[in-house]
Amino acid sequence: MGLPYSKQIYAAFDEVTPLVAEGFQVLQTTKNISICLAVVQVLTVVFLALILVTLLGLLIAINPDMEHERQELVTPVMKWMAECIIVLDHWKKTVVVLMLVVAVGCVVGGLGGIWYTARDQTMTDQVGEGMQGGDSNEINGEDLEAIKQGQSKQ
Repeated sequence: MGLPYSKQIYAAFDEVTPLVAEGFQVLQTTKNISICLAVVQVLTVVFLALILVTLLGLLIAINPDMEHERQELVTPVMKWMAECIIVLDHWKKTVVVLMLVVAVGCVVGGLGGIWYTARDQTMTDQVGEGMQGGDSNEINGEDLEAIKQGQSKQ
């Protein structure tokens, strides 16, 4: 009576093991998608805040009743931006250095993302092999004979 039941258990386990490995891959993909969505939402909040500030500055600049506020808020910011553009020749080195820092950051971030993805894929493959390729779940001839005779192999 124990032999057919054991065969059924091992057959069911062999069918479930690939499903568990696939479920692990789905979890990894879901994690990566959730990280991307979080980044997109943070960028959306930043851009919406910038749009709000721009619209408030535009309302203050256009409204004739807010002349004092325009001179206190909008005019200094516009003067600062104009000075930055005019003095750009002096700042060329700074702009080039900043662009270089951004480019290096993009390269390092890209390589880090590639490494992280490759590491996750390697870990997923190792977990999948560990779940699918184990010899401990198979019945060899000696175990089968021991089961038939009612003995357990210690």
